[in-house]
Amino acid sequence: MRILERYVFGSFLIIFIVCSILLYFTYVIGDIFGFLDEILRENIGVKSLYGFYLNMFPFIFTQVAPISCLLSCVFLLGNLNRHNEITAMKASGISLIKILKPMLVGACVIGALIFFMSDKLVPNSMRMANQIRYKELEAGKRGPSKKIKNVALYGKGNKIIFVRKFDIEKNVLHEAIIHAHDNNQKLLYKVSAKTVTWKKNKWIGREVVIYYINSEGEFMGTPEIYEENEIDLQETPIDFVNNQWQPQFMSFTQLKNYLDVFLAGSRLAHRRFSVDLHHKLAFPFACLIMILMAAPFTLTTSRGGAMLGMAKGIVIALSYIPMVAIGLGLGKGGYLHPALAAWFANIILGITGLVLTLRQ
Repeated sequence: MRILERYVFGSFLIIFIVCSILLYFTYVIGDIFGFLDEILRENIGVKSLYGFYLNMFPFIFTQVAPISCLLSCVFLLGNLNRHNEITAMKASGISLIKILKPMLVGACVIGALIFFMSDKLVPNSMRMANQIRYKELEAGKRGPSKKIKNVALYGKGNKIIFVRKFDIEKNVLHEAIIHAHDNNQKLLYKVSAKTVTWKKNKWIGREVVIYYINSEGEFMGTPEIYEENEIDLQETPIDFVNNQWQPQFMSFTQLKNYLDVFLAGSRLAHRRFSVDLHHKLAFPFACLIMILMAAPFTLTTSRGGAMLGMAKGIVIALSYIPMVAIGLGLGKGGYLHPALAAWFANIILGITGLVLTLRQ
């Protein structure tokens, strides 16, 4: 990589890291002030808050990373433009797309990091954050115990668990269905139970039926039937309260398995979650789109109007956010194919940004 490319790439990453840290702490401070009265009233300790927001970091980072890329690009290009370095580069025969090349490479690396974190780190970190929220942050404001209907989660050991009703007060799962998979996501066995009760740190099922599945997806032999039997689950009752299926907190594989196992018979739910599944693949490209949209507008004004150009670049690039919402809404409403809905903003704004960049 040439000296100029290393300079742009290094500057971009440094500004990105600073922006991400500032946005993270801005989110944390704003969130704390949002329930400061509860913190003081319930005497919530610093250790609890630290653990909660530390576990929230992977999720917060994946959400603010595209904005950090946008701010990094606008600030860096604005600074180069203000000191006539962009003019010097163009006079040397370097096009804008070549100037942006190190930033685009950086955006691709950050996009890959976003996908990795959302797929591998976010599910477990949000599980821990929700446990801290339930045990320590919201213990004082929870109302009386109640029942939760249609609880589902992706359990440890490649298990998908669906419960028709969960009695929080008695820690009883009603009409539970458990699908256990191997590492290749092939179904090994299925367990159904009338009730599953949390007793002495383990789950005890009643009217339990176990079906074993072969490699071809067919039942093997006769099912095992038990009046009462221990159920192999590593989850605790807190997991069933706070770790229900939320697409933004699930990995790509978890969401895909949930679609295949539980939503095959529900067209509406299957369509909505299919849009979320494709969005997991499309969202990491947001960093790239932000740069392509912001760069041309950042450099269209004269030197004296550099600040105006930077502001225009930010505003134009932020149009990505409502475009994503429109695409997802059209997909979940059945007006667009799930894949097209998830990539709707990327396709339109990506092509627009690339054309405008090439014209510079």
